[in-house]
Amino acid sequence: MSPTSIPEIQRINLGTTTLTMKAMGIKDLLSFDFMDPPSPQALISAMEQLYSLGALDEEGLLTKLGRKMAEFPLDPPLSKMLLASVDLGCSDEILTIIAMIQTGNIFNRPREKQAQADQKRAKFFPARGRSSDFYLQSMRHGKLRIF
Repeated sequence: MSPTSIPEIQRINLGTTTLTMKAMGIKDLLSFDFMDPPSPQALISAMEQLYSLGALDEEGLLTKLGRKMAEFPLDPPLSKMLLASVDLGCSDEILTIIAMIQTGNIFNRPREKQAQADQKRAKFFPARGRSSDFYLQSMRHGKLRIF
């Protein structure tokens, strides 16, 4: 392992960073003077993703949708999903799903109590359960259980 870690901007998906920079009025990201510059390909990939989501136009400028997406501290696909949910009438469900995605694993599995933890967890998930299974099960019972 190297004595210094690789800067985060060189390790992460740059979608959110790119969207934020565009919202700040920075037009030429490839020429921007980053302290630790990401690869040009990473920036191009992020801009392509934003274009495919409708956040950038053909010239790489922020669209009206992109400006709205930039208001949320979320990955761009989640921002677009949240905005689309308003028109589709499913904002409550999408907010719950996004919260579950952003939260990650909520189950603690201490090494010394793994079997017991697995038994407790099995009450909420089928054998190969995922967050979506938990969400659907919760909706079936009419409420989400808060732990």
